[in-house]
Amino acid sequence: MDVLRIEPWMRGLLLLAGFYNIGWGIFINQFPDAFYQWITMTTRAAPPLIFWQGAGVLGFGVAYILVAMYPRKLWFLLAIGILSKLFGAVGFYWIVMERTINKKYLFHLIMNDLIWLIPFAIIFWRMLAIRKLKQEHTA
Repeated sequence: MDVLRIEPWMRGLLLLAGFYNIGWGIFINQFPDAFYQWITMTTRAAPPLIFWQGAGVLGFGVAYILVAMYPRKLWFLLAIGILSKLFGAVGFYWIVMERTINKKYLFHLIMNDLIWLIPFAIIFWRMLAIRKLKQEHTA
């Protein structure tokens, strides 16, 4: 395994994450009430924050695709994505779910945040190692 190489599975996973987040972001952005009512198990209209959450998820989907295409240049976008998965999950729990947990919320949390954290962290560490080695070789 070449240490300076981004493995094909890494690019593939980033592309998968990108397209998944684009699809999910479009759904949340275009149907915020349906998403909000499903996740909270209520009949209330979605707060405006949900619309913007969809836009953010869509934006991160594009970012993950860009990282897959240009990992050495856009490595920092993956770090921002990891932080968004962590802080977004916590914020969603406190603000949207009003500190309640149900099965639909857990499904959303696992599928949209937690499932991506470990592979993203592995890819990010590889990108940092590549940057470090390149800096050592050019110094």
